[in-house]
Amino acid sequence: MPDYNSSVFINCPFDADFAPLLEAMLFCVVRAGLYPRLASERLEAGENRLDKILEIIEACKFSVHDLSMAVSSHRGETFRMNMPFELGLDMGRRRAPDPETNDKRFIIFEKNPYELKRSLSDLAGVDPVSHKSDFRKVIRELRNFLRVEAGIEMPGATALENEYYDFQGWMMEKKISEGNSEADATSLPTLERLEEMKRWNEIGRPTDFIG
Repeated sequence: MPDYNSSVFINCPFDADFAPLLEAMLFCVVRAGLYPRLASERLEAGENRLDKILEIIEACKFSVHDLSMAVSSHRGETFRMNMPFELGLDMGRRRAPDPETNDKRFIIFEKNPYELKRSLSDLAGVDPVSHKSDFRKVIRELRNFLRVEAGIEMPGATALENEYYDFQGWMMEKKISEGNSEADATSLPTLERLEEMKRWNEIGRPTDFIG
């Protein structure tokens, strides 16, 4: 496993509606040469989920917390409690008397500006970043966070977005060459897409797939 200083905990929804934003997050982290950690990274059914999350939180210096679905958008909708809960666990770990983790760094996403200040008043003094469910805003803001907080050299936001399109095209060609349909190639499991991002980064970020 990677060390603490190169690990990034990603706390977000894992459903189909959020998938484009999650993929943009994973891409930025991998492109920065860091290692994303997800609660879904291990599929052992007998493993206690909370223990696994606490283990990941403790192992990561950086965290991406997306609370954009923690606010209901229409009457009767159930809002998501897992993400605020995991943010609280992470903040508690940073404030623990253990000097090994009190240098943790967070970025917190919300969907619309000031949404969380109304629903989660304990975040007063913290400035969440609005992405309006646009993966391009995720790329831009996460790029800036990693450049400043992790001190990693990154392409400009527009160049990084273009690299993301290059990766998408490369992966589509690769998966079709492996016997997948276009529909299959656009609905791969998250961990498989993550492995392809790592591979693409390792081989020099090509624009075309050469089998």
